Amino acid sequence: MKRILFALFAVIVLAGAKATIGSDFNADNITQLQINQTTLPEAVALLGAQPTSSAVGASGATAYTWNYIQAKTSLWTGKSSSTNKRAMLVFNTDGTFQRILQLDGVVLPPDEHRRLMTDPAAALAQK
Repeated sequence: MKRILFALFAVIVLAGAKATIGSDFNADNITQLQINQTTLPEAVALLGAQPTSSAVGASGATAYTWNYIQAKTSLWTGKSSSTNKRAMLVFNTDGTFQRILQLDGVVLPPDEHRRLMTDPAAALAQK
């Protein structure tokens, strides 16, 4: 009986592997962010996960990063797949959302991309 259980366990382990980094977040809700209005707790609620890291810039603004990576491999078929999503959101010193600094694996409609990334970056460059 022990041999059968060990063999079954070995088959399950060898059948596939899965690795995950970070917490999956709801990237579809990024378009609901409002510049100079949305706070960090509201962004966390919209995305459904806590940021995985943060960094404070020279201006005092803080960039929070949501990162999710998942890799799966089947040793039976040799197929592997991976998912990668990353969103870096910048918040002003008053705690409100300023702009999206970086997106990977997340596609925004053109108007939303302009509103949340391009226009705020251009306004900061003019200062």
